[in-house]
Amino acid sequence: MATSMEPSFSVWKALVLKRLQTRNELESGNFKALLETHNKLFNNLDSVRAQNLQLQIQVEKLRQENSELQIKAQSGIGSTGGTKGEKTQALEQKLFRLQEELTDMHRKKGENAQQLIDLSAQLQEKDKELQLKDTRLLESDVKISAYEDELKNLEKALMELQKTNETLKDEQDALQLLYTKTEDTIRRVQEENADLVTRWMQEKAQDAFRMNRENETWLKKKQEEVQKKLVEAAKDIHVEPTHGNPKYLEMSSPANSAICICAVVPDRAISQLDAHDGEVNAVRFCPSGRMFASAGADRKLKLWELTSLTSSCQSRGILMGSNAAVMCIDFDQQEQFVLGASNDYATRVWGAQDHRLRHTLTGHGGKVLAARFLGDSNKVVSGSHDRTLKIWDLRSRACTKTIFAGSSCNDLVTSDGRGTNIISGHFDRKIRFWDTRSGDARANEFELSGKITSLELSTDRQYLLSCSKDDALKLIDVRMNKVVGTFCAEGFKVFLEYTRAALSPDGVYAACGSQDGSIYVWNMQTMKLEKTLKEHSAPVIAVTWHPNGTKMLSCDRNKKVIMWADF
Repeated sequence: MATSMEPSFSVWKALVLKRLQTRNELESGNFKALLETHNKLFNNLDSVRAQNLQLQIQVEKLRQENSELQIKAQSGIGSTGGTKGEKTQALEQKLFRLQEELTDMHRKKGENAQQLIDLSAQLQEKDKELQLKDTRLLESDVKISAYEDELKNLEKALMELQKTNETLKDEQDALQLLYTKTEDTIRRVQEENADLVTRWMQEKAQDAFRMNRENETWLKKKQEEVQKKLVEAAKDIHVEPTHGNPKYLEMSSPANSAICICAVVPDRAISQLDAHDGEVNAVRFCPSGRMFASAGADRKLKLWELTSLTSSCQSRGILMGSNAAVMCIDFDQQEQFVLGASNDYATRVWGAQDHRLRHTLTGHGGKVLAARFLGDSNKVVSGSHDRTLKIWDLRSRACTKTIFAGSSCNDLVTSDGRGTNIISGHFDRKIRFWDTRSGDARANEFELSGKITSLELSTDRQYLLSCSKDDALKLIDVRMNKVVGTFCAEGFKVFLEYTRAALSPDGVYAACGSQDGSIYVWNMQTMKLEKTLKEHSAPVIAVTWHPNGTKMLSCDRNKKVIMWADF
């Protein structure tokens, strides 16, 4: 290594020497003539000084002679007057010439001195430039040395990187082979998994079908037994019709229907459950009353089954798929599907029996707070914060009509079985009546004194109950398009913009939850507060009546769902 470094060092040394010589020639050549001129001027200056000194001596001698001659001339020597006058004149002329020469010599001396000063200044500047270039040359030499060292280090690093790169290439080739094998294995496993999932889903569907069939058989047998017991018990009992409290039992009507003869006002909580992980936004009974659904901020919609004898609740299934809180629930009349509106700008439809997600209806640009089946189970209407209502056809899975309402929709109902009339409640305090058969989709408007939070239509479709943020319920005659009753109470306060009120199936009572956790029940006929139910510890969001009028459900912001009855 030392022998290899010595030749390179000598070459570098010779190169530096050559560069210094070249630089010296370039920089010294420019000053060579100047230095020669400077030396000549110094030599000329010495000779001029000597001449000047001799001339000064001669001038002094001539002055002395001139003075003597003047003295003699004044003494009046007559004999030699003419000759001496001529000599005096000649001496004066010679003196004048010498003075002129002296003046010229002084002028030349000044010019030479100025040239000398200028040349000295130029020489100093050149010396400074030379020093600066020497400094730069030294710096360049230092940089060259540093660059050479860095170049050596980079060459070493490059060699190491090349070795590392070769190693990584070998590893990459090995990993590529392993990846190809793994990919083939994954593809084969995925195919097997898909086949297993398909078979598992088929088995689950068959199990669900068998379970549903067994449940239906068991329910039919149970209903037949209960019916026989009721018939036998009725043989020995004479029933007199009264108007006091003729509530009927659920078992007295067919299992697939619920008829309300006379609704009752519940007075006690008979069942409580923590239905969701957060606040519960909505509850609703199915048309037959055999089960109900709850929706919460945990993005789940849950189905619960009621037992006829104990009135307890059992979980029947969890409907998944929403990406945000579920705000509204609806069942179709055949109880085949469950509808849920969500804050993720979508509306979803699940199967009520298999709990599978059937449809996801997207297209709104804001939260969907309300959705209902429109006439039959193939049409849905939804209302959103994007100020539009959308009508969906589930067969084509497409939006068939968009209605621009002009304000955020908080709730809506359908006012006929054919699904041609829609009533919507809005943020701008207006209730709008829509006829979907109209091409221009214009609405009749009815304005209240507060933001509309919920709408509920009576069974005979003649009265509309509205709840608004002015802390009041209003009963509206749909045919006359006017308010026929206003219901409020001390302490009653509507908490949220989606607080839901409910009408009893017979249209006699109205109920709504309050911010203080109480449920207020009014009599529609007497226009008075009938009862206040207190069991919740958090603001009540929604209430709903059982289709037969004997029970009521309520939910709050603290996970709770409570069932109320008077027995």
